[in-house]
Amino acid sequence: MIKFVIVFLLADIVLGSVAKQLFFSQKTGKYARTTHVVHDTKADIVVFGSSHAHRHYIPKVIDEELQSTCYNAGAEGQQLLYHTALLKMLVKRSTPKLIVLNIDENFLYTSKVAYDRLSDLHPYYDDYREELKPTLGLRSKLIDFKLFFKSYQANSTIMHVIRYYLSPQEDDHGYRPLFGKLNKNKIPKSKPEEVKEYQEFIDDNFVNALKDFIATSKSKQIKLVFVTSPTFYEVDNVTNKSFTMIREISKEEKVPLLNFFNHELFMNKPSLFHDYSHLNNDGALLFTKQVTNEIKKMKLLK
Repeated sequence: MIKFVIVFLLADIVLGSVAKQLFFSQKTGKYARTTHVVHDTKADIVVFGSSHAHRHYIPKVIDEELQSTCYNAGAEGQQLLYHTALLKMLVKRSTPKLIVLNIDENFLYTSKVAYDRLSDLHPYYDDYREELKPTLGLRSKLIDFKLFFKSYQANSTIMHVIRYYLSPQEDDHGYRPLFGKLNKNKIPKSKPEEVKEYQEFIDDNFVNALKDFIATSKSKQIKLVFVTSPTFYEVDNVTNKSFTMIREISKEEKVPLLNFFNHELFMNKPSLFHDYSHLNNDGALLFTKQVTNEIKKMKLLK
C-alpha cells in the first residue's frame, strides 16, 4: 500500500509538472490570454467581461483614442466569479489606471455553468492560493485537497492545449473580431428564444463578487467604469431584477455605468451584428469609439 501511494504521488508530480509546463507555454488561445493578464500585461486599461467584452472592445482603437495602452481580458462564457478572481491575480503584480467591466444584464442570476467554468483557474492555484481559494472554495469545500494533486490542476485543459498548438487562435491584444453580418432578409420579427445558462433568481455569491470587484479596484485606486454592450433586439433593462440590482450597486458605489442597451446607433442594425447578441468588427469599431468618447467626457484618465 505504501509503495502504491509513493508511485501514485510520483506519477502525479511528473504528469502534473508536464501538463503545467505545456499549459504555461501556450502562445495563443483563452488560457494564453488569461496567463498574459496574470503574468505579463502592464496595460493602462484592462477590459473585463464575457464574450461581449472579448468581441466588442478593440484595444488598438482604445490606445489611439485615449493615448493609453489597453488589453482585452474578456473571456467567453465567464462571469463575475471568474473576473473578480482574475482581477485579484492581476493587481498582485500590476496596477492599471482604468478598468472597464462589461456588464451582462443577467450577471447576478445564478448559473451552474458559471461555477463549473471556474476550473479554468485551477492551474494558477499554486501561485495564487490566497486570491483564488475564496472563489474556488464556493464550488468545493475540498478545493485544497483536490488541487493538492498536480495532475488534477490541469486535467480539464489538456484538450485545449493540444487544440491551440495544432490550430493557433490569434488575437489582437485579447480582442478577436467577428466578421459576419446578419442577413436582413432572414431576421425574425420577434426575438428568438434564448438558450439560458442561468435561473432567474439572485445569487448572493455573484452579488458579493461584484462588490468585491469594486472594492479591489478602489483599494488599488484604479478607476472603474461599467459598460453594457449593444444588442440587436430590445433588452428589458427595467424589470430585470439582476440588472436593476447592478444599477443600484453602481449608484451606491459611485461607479459610472455607460448603458448601451437599446441604443439607437445599434439596435436593429443588421450590418453591425454578427449574431443577435454580438457585434461584428464594424459594430465593435463603432462601439469602442462611443465608449472612449464617454470616457473622455468623464475624464477618467487624467
